[in-house]
Amino acid sequence: MKIAVLGMGTVGTGVVKVLNTNKEKIESLTGEEIKITHVFAKNVDKARDVDLSGIEITDDINDIYNADIDAAIEVMGGIDHTYDIMMELLNNGIHIVTANKDLLAERIDDLTEAANKNNVHLNYEAAVAGGVPIIRTIENSLNANQISEVMGILNGTTNYILTKMTIDGWSYEDALDDAKAKGYAEADPTNDVEGIDALRKIVLLSRLAFNRKVDIKDVPSTGISKVDAADIQIAKDLGYIMKLVGISKYDDSISASVEPIFLKADHQLASVNYEKNAVYVNGNAVGETMYYGPGAGSLETASAVVSDLIHVLTQPANGNFQPAEDAVIENKAVEYQYYLRFGDSEADVKKALDGKVDHKLNTAHESVVAVTAKLNIDQLEDALEGLDVKAKYPVIGDE
Repeated sequence: MKIAVLGMGTVGTGVVKVLNTNKEKIESLTGEEIKITHVFAKNVDKARDVDLSGIEITDDINDIYNADIDAAIEVMGGIDHTYDIMMELLNNGIHIVTANKDLLAERIDDLTEAANKNNVHLNYEAAVAGGVPIIRTIENSLNANQISEVMGILNGTTNYILTKMTIDGWSYEDALDDAKAKGYAEADPTNDVEGIDALRKIVLLSRLAFNRKVDIKDVPSTGISKVDAADIQIAKDLGYIMKLVGISKYDDSISASVEPIFLKADHQLASVNYEKNAVYVNGNAVGETMYYGPGAGSLETASAVVSDLIHVLTQPANGNFQPAEDAVIENKAVEYQYYLRFGDSEADVKKALDGKVDHKLNTAHESVVAVTAKLNIDQLEDALEGLDVKAKYPVIGDE
């Protein structure tokens, strides 16, 4: 098989390394050699720490269109221009393996339609949770189940920051600076810390788990940039751990969101720390399952990319998964317990909440804190009317 690699950054170089290092095993699985013939890169003269000898490196996409290739690995990122490139390749009968969650979360249905029309693969295991094999697990290994819930720690940057704030008592700013220094956070960390990256991933997981087309604009997301370290420490004393969680549930409609959530300390996801990712899936036959591992990294992500490439070679292109129905996202009926911190006096909080919602008050800290019984968002807003709410987070695992 002849392939082109589009993008030669962290993941692209990792793909070359995995293909070279594990060449013998890969060929034993596929029965043929995988040969990189072309690389598409912005800077053709840049020095790279992989051997690209014998490979045509170009910054002209027409060289890729005109190349004699069977598949393309897209790891360059971007949305609109990359979409045009992928559509051109798919319509030319070229298999695509991609790690581009940004593009897929917005245009996966269009790309899948083109792939199926041209009888080629569109594989994207690396787009969600890096090296954690969750896409094909849901699509194949759990396909005998009706899946009712998908929940995950889907962003390593925010998980690293929250772990440092929880375990070491660091401020958000110090933890973010450390994440940047270690390479876990970009110079502009907005997509990570504001929940955008995790949002894109929960959209893709929801689509796959519930067989519905999910519009990313319908799913609310909140990041961690406004999290107060005081709440993390107060809740830790109460037995809760904060994580940025993407969560999606299905009944007659889908509820989906990304937001900071307090998990009971013995919850499966509460012990997932630092840059690691984990995805929890609940199926009606298998029950509760969880998948854990590295959510990013050169070789870690390349592992998933090359696995997808092996799948292209060993499995017939008999139709990529394509939902027929649009999702209806409805979050108002979802019930959570809530952690609440107030600027009001204990007497005022007690007076306002008593008779409206079951709750436990805690006054061992400077602020009055309450953990409520389960209630939906309308009930919560009604209970909090007139109160000075300093912090408000869902709680999971305390039922």
